[in-house]
Amino acid sequence: MEERAGIEYIHEPLWEYKNRFKDKHKENVEEYFNDLVEKSQVNVEENKETVKQIRQLKSDLDNLRTRISKFGLLQALLILLIIVCAAVSVIGIANIIQGFFETANILMASIGVPVFCLALLVLIKILHPKMKELKKSESEIRQKLDQWMKTAWKQMEPLNQLFEEGIGFELFQRTVPLIKFDKVFDSRKLDYFIKRYGLNVRDDKNVSKLYVHSGEISGNPFYIAHDLVHRMGTKTYTGSITISWTTSSYENGKWVTKTHSQVLTASLEKPCPYYFENKYLVYGNEAAPDLVFRRYETDAENLTEKQINRKVERTIRKLNKKAEKSVRTGGNYTVLGNSEFEVLFGATDRNNEVQFRLLFTPLAQKQLLELMKEKEYGYGDEFNFLKERKINFIYPKHLQGFNIDVKPSYFHSFDFEEIHRKFTEYNNEFFRQIYFTFAPLLAIPLYQQHKPQEFIYQDLYDSFASFYEHENVVNRMNATEFIHPLSQTRNILKTRILKSEANCDTIKVTSYGYRTEPRVDYVSKMGGDGMMHSIPVHWVEYIPVEKETEVAIHFLNEEKKETSADKIRKIFADLRERNVKDEDVFKIGSFIVSIINKGK
Repeated sequence: MEERAGIEYIHEPLWEYKNRFKDKHKENVEEYFNDLVEKSQVNVEENKETVKQIRQLKSDLDNLRTRISKFGLLQALLILLIIVCAAVSVIGIANIIQGFFETANILMASIGVPVFCLALLVLIKILHPKMKELKKSESEIRQKLDQWMKTAWKQMEPLNQLFEEGIGFELFQRTVPLIKFDKVFDSRKLDYFIKRYGLNVRDDKNVSKLYVHSGEISGNPFYIAHDLVHRMGTKTYTGSITISWTTSSYENGKWVTKTHSQVLTASLEKPCPYYFENKYLVYGNEAAPDLVFRRYETDAENLTEKQINRKVERTIRKLNKKAEKSVRTGGNYTVLGNSEFEVLFGATDRNNEVQFRLLFTPLAQKQLLELMKEKEYGYGDEFNFLKERKINFIYPKHLQGFNIDVKPSYFHSFDFEEIHRKFTEYNNEFFRQIYFTFAPLLAIPLYQQHKPQEFIYQDLYDSFASFYEHENVVNRMNATEFIHPLSQTRNILKTRILKSEANCDTIKVTSYGYRTEPRVDYVSKMGGDGMMHSIPVHWVEYIPVEKETEVAIHFLNEEKKETSADKIRKIFADLRERNVKDEDVFKIGSFIVSIINKGK
């Protein structure tokens, strides 16, 4: 790791993770957790004893349930025996009364009656009291368990209350100070992205930010996004009917009638909305400002060196031919001297060879190849890398299944050890997930060393937070607050600023979804009987619905010398004075959000 002017640059991201950051982050997580424990003043040993009692009671309860289950089975079998003996006795006695003195009837009466009496006696005198005793014990243990659980939760309440959103990013920055994260993706940062780096921001009703977190590397901006994307496609519906008919034919000197049947099937396509989620990293950097390329994952981590060599040998011949054709037709594509990188990284659609080589130096090539072939610490080559001049997009497959914005309640428990385990496991995995999302960029030295020129911000912006942040906030609230009551699909939430003052943005949230209506079309088809038949095909029509809701987003300004709790109390008090109900107020990250008009 190189250090210049107090900034540590990472040129070997994989090596740094294995030999430095991995263990350093574990220490930072443990230290942070210990600080929370000290601040909370919880009695760890006392909680361990309480949890020990809870586990013992749970064990006793499980054993008791097993015994109750066994006695219940025995009780059921005994009741069945009583019913059978009663029936047998009645039949035997009835037959004897009618004068049938067969041995069977005598045995039925002489055995059935005493067994019936004995079984009934055992049920009443032994099993029933025992079951009553066991259920009483179960109730007593449950009551004790409830009391101990309440005690344990009360013991851990001070610690549970200290968990806040954004701890993962705070810990990440402690371990890797080069990567800085913002509290809020504000309008200034989005303006910087657009004007300095040419970010194409479209007000697309088909995309909504479920989550977004911005920051910078050496002054170069980035954001991590989790999008909900809507696309209208088609769905195939099918229907069928069974028809039958008869035919007559003259066989062997007589007329023979045969019955035939056939299943007629029809299908049709109708519009249908589809939704999918996508997580990715967007990074702005002015290095190689004209370069455009796209490279896609190769799963190189799953190949042996021998397989990689064969792949390289096979592909490089095709790329050499492509380069020759490019020269003949006036293009500028030429093959790199590092054939392995040329094949595995790809990006053969690049538009500027000089800038490509400027960016992907031999050191960058070496580090990227290491990342792409290794999967013990990282994830291998499972990332797509798209560069659109000054904007870089990283789409890591590993991030798709990870919950970046876990709620503080995830760590809550009555058991100190469980809290500790969840906190350390999640934050260590969080670091690994985010670090290897950045790793392809960190492997390029120029991206860390290149500092942007000074940017002059506007004096005034329409809103404090960017509309990306607005979407992030409302998507993390209770979705039912915004969706149309008739909507039966997922909803895309879009926002529009109404006014902004005193660190409070008032926005209008519009939800876009679909209600459904069952429909049926009839498709005509020729049957084997030579006639046309109408086949009903049932399908679903998706009809757009939308709803508008007004929301106020208050930012907790940390520059003021007040605690977060004090700021929250003041905002809540102010909202109550304006008759905003507590159930319409939410704490989302650095914001207090209130619904001020639920719309229709």
